[in-house]
Amino acid sequence: MTMTDKRHRNENFSHISEVLSSVVARVRRESDSELSRIQQIWLQVLDPVITENSRPVALKNDILLVHVASSTVTQQLRFLTSDIIEQLNRTLGKDRIGKIQYKVGPVSSPNYK
Repeated sequence: MTMTDKRHRNENFSHISEVLSSVVARVRRESDSELSRIQQIWLQVLDPVITENSRPVALKNDILLVHVASSTVTQQLRFLTSDIIEQLNRTLGKDRIGKIQYKVGPVSSPNYK
């Protein structure tokens, strides 16, 4: 068998970077759409004063990261956390969120999508 024969046979394989890029893109789209859904539910189930000062920004496993405008908002949300988790999970139709972490960070307008 010559080197040309080996190369010809390997043309059926994809480079690992191509495979990983495809998988990561697919997973990222799925998690982005889930986060978008959570953001929309956040707007629907919470008081407008809270939604103007907070925004879900990431979901990893069952932990939802929420940016808040100030530590005062964090304190308010901590009192409501168990109710928020219950409302989000009920609206999602599954127990997706088990914990919420709050972090002072950028909060965009409440019309985020």
